[in-house]
Amino acid sequence: MKVIFRINYRTVPGQSVWIRYSTQAGCVDRHLELHWLNESQWEGAIEVDGTGRMLIEYLYQMRQESNGVALDEWQGPRLVDVDLMKNDVVILMDTWCSAGTVDYSFETQAFRAMQPSHGGFQNVNRPPQANHTFRLRMAAVPDGLAPCLLGNTRELGDWDRNASVPLFEVAPNVWEASLDLAKGKEIEYKYGLSERGSSHVVSLEEGVNRILVAHAFGECQWTQVSDESYARDPATLFRGAGVAIPVFSLRSDDGLGVGEFADLKGLADWAQAVGLKLIQILPINDTTSSWDWTDSYPYSAISVFALHPIYLRIDELSVVVSQEVLQQIDEIRAGLNLLGKVDYEQVMRLKSRLTRDIYQVNSAEIRGGAGFRDFLADNFTWLVPYAAFCVLRDAYGTADFGQWDGWAVYERGRVEAILDEGNEYSNEMFYHFWLQFELDRQLDDAVAHLHACGLALKGDLPIGIDRQSVEAWSAPHLFKMDAQAGAPPDAFAVKGQNWGFPTYDWEMMRRDGYAWWRARFARLSRYFDAYRIDHILGFFRIWQVPSDQVEGIMGYFDPAQPISIAEMRERGIPFKLERYCKPYVRDACLLERFGEREGEVKERFFRELGDGGYELLEAFSTQRRLVDYFSARPHEIEIQQGLLDCVSEVLFFEVKGSDGAFFHPRCLMQMTRSFQALDVEVRQRFEDLYNDYFYRRQEDFWQARGFEKLPSMRRASPMLLCGEDLGMVPACVPGVLRELGILSLEIQRMPKSSKTEFVDLRSAPYMSVVSPSTHDMSTLRAWWREDPAVVARFVRESFEGLSAEPELSGEMASEILKQHLGSPAMWAVFPLQDLLAIDERLRHPDPEAERINVPAIMPFYWRYRMHLSMSELQGADEFNRRVGRLIADAGR
Repeated sequence: MKVIFRINYRTVPGQSVWIRYSTQAGCVDRHLELHWLNESQWEGAIEVDGTGRMLIEYLYQMRQESNGVALDEWQGPRLVDVDLMKNDVVILMDTWCSAGTVDYSFETQAFRAMQPSHGGFQNVNRPPQANHTFRLRMAAVPDGLAPCLLGNTRELGDWDRNASVPLFEVAPNVWEASLDLAKGKEIEYKYGLSERGSSHVVSLEEGVNRILVAHAFGECQWTQVSDESYARDPATLFRGAGVAIPVFSLRSDDGLGVGEFADLKGLADWAQAVGLKLIQILPINDTTSSWDWTDSYPYSAISVFALHPIYLRIDELSVVVSQEVLQQIDEIRAGLNLLGKVDYEQVMRLKSRLTRDIYQVNSAEIRGGAGFRDFLADNFTWLVPYAAFCVLRDAYGTADFGQWDGWAVYERGRVEAILDEGNEYSNEMFYHFWLQFELDRQLDDAVAHLHACGLALKGDLPIGIDRQSVEAWSAPHLFKMDAQAGAPPDAFAVKGQNWGFPTYDWEMMRRDGYAWWRARFARLSRYFDAYRIDHILGFFRIWQVPSDQVEGIMGYFDPAQPISIAEMRERGIPFKLERYCKPYVRDACLLERFGEREGEVKERFFRELGDGGYELLEAFSTQRRLVDYFSARPHEIEIQQGLLDCVSEVLFFEVKGSDGAFFHPRCLMQMTRSFQALDVEVRQRFEDLYNDYFYRRQEDFWQARGFEKLPSMRRASPMLLCGEDLGMVPACVPGVLRELGILSLEIQRMPKSSKTEFVDLRSAPYMSVVSPSTHDMSTLRAWWREDPAVVARFVRESFEGLSAEPELSGEMASEILKQHLGSPAMWAVFPLQDLLAIDERLRHPDPEAERINVPAIMPFYWRYRMHLSMSELQGADEFNRRVGRLIADAGR
């Protein structure tokens, strides 16, 4: 029997389409290159022998010659059951299965609380005379309706809207109908929606008619047509609105100076009442490293699995809390809840003391509880190293495991032996197990409440891990511990960012199929329906800062294709290692940076060179050495910063181990005095080389890196993925995200194109999230004050006939919200502060007090709290009516 594969897939030169197939289930180990039919179709055939029925398993794969990409279509192998006795030829007419099809987004957890259930699936037997089977993938089918077929033949209803062919759901979101169609006729058809149990068509899909030549191969006995998506009217696509706020920022009368998981239930009640569909929060993993305010940074977790104890509501523990403890809480609660911001250190000390007291009284009951034992068994793999890390951190007074004497190197058997009765740390281990058990229980309860309200919960996945964390201790082979992750310079951090996190050893992670990532996503999916991938650009390339440097501007992209000396010479650049790779320091720059202290600085930190320049003494030759030196001299911060700037006066970084053969250009080299001192002609050649390096040569290379990693991340969980793709975005990123169904982030005042100053939200892609601000930015009201000229241009471009006022009015804030709500994007998510901006009586009197983070300041104290309690927000009737009207009027 001949099996013919024909796939609808639009390719570009350099791409080919292959079939991976097998006639034995579970082993798609054969490969067949298809041949090109036209710009949007490929075809190939195989011969199979045997008798009876055969199950053919196959999937399509796109291969790209330029960078070695081999991309499997989404959703795993297809299965087709064929009868070798009845069929001489089988034609499989397929459409490329892309995760970017909206139906796959509608199948994620984010939509489960909102989608109607269609009941059980139907076992539809193919009629003996049928020679065509139509299969359609369609999720989120409106309640009371079902897909149907309508076309230009008698069998397809002859375009009679009362004579459609119903499709039946044979698997989740897979609909099917089998027909006997006349041979040799060109068939035009469309899918539509009909009332369940009726042949009446309510609506037909958009676009031109689909075309099929029945029995295009004369001897064919059976054809299966698989269509991957219903051509929806864009106006009918789901569009939802959400609110973004950190859990620690929530304020309630029941809290203890900080937002807690239980407060999410009150937020959900309010969100449901005004018509929101999603709540977005910041990372909630444990960050307890130093036991001081610097631990407030939510992106620097000591464990990617453990939840933060600060979010525990002590009044709602699973064990009985004594009246004495409850009284203590009541006495302290009022004072903490009056504070305008989170007092991180006081809250952590209080909760630690109270939970330890409660555990000591109830430890026997806790350890004997069935729920606790089940939780420990289910999470043993990550709980044990996490608890051991916490115990040793506190025992040694530091999270720097390099200082833990005999425990500096993780040994699984030795760590697990701590649980043995009689071990000095055993009881403390179980205390940390219990905290995680209670946190899991309370968060699970809050999530169930959100779902009952028809709301999805969106989490946040940090790009990095803390250098002093459980993962760095227990699995250092997965990370490059001698590197630091960060971000290149941008408008919000002109010297770049250095987060201090080690970078990933992706090659090591690839060897086990990214098992660490898959476990991480599986844990996240227990709580979250969607998540934001922080700095998703890091999966294409990460901004890497050498360990001996401090500022982000001293970094470069890894991986990246460097510049060779040979290439520079070909471009007519006379390369000089000392001139281009060493700090360029002259009298003028020292005078400008240090003023009247120039002579003192020269004497203390520099050695004069014979060419009129200066070289930093070896003890001060790197930024790390300078920071260490000045750590005991805080009164000389201005000298420190001036010297850091001197170190960054370079044009290129030599690639480690290349013996002076390969280099990375320093980002924004054009701003250095070193660059400005070059001849005009050399500057232009450097400029051309710089633009080629950052904006052209890496694109294919980085695309391949994204396709290597992100499909595994996408498949690892049923959550809806949203990428934070801001900053210096490679041109290849949007296409990769589209193919994988990962939503992009569109910020109105942070366009991704240099050709525009503000994003036109009307052109936002459907597969995106639009938002007026992020936690790393000033709120709308604070931004309004920052640069009146920029705000004036924004108003002039966005609102015809209006002019900017000194303060953002509630009316103007409403107009900005309307722009976001009216965009085509799947989600419009608003920081709570920007929602409150529409009500001039209700909003915070000081916009600056609403700032969550300033990226340029490291470390920053993350302590913003709502100035309203949840009960006050729920009772703000006029504000809530206005928000509800805005959402309803926009059709969200």
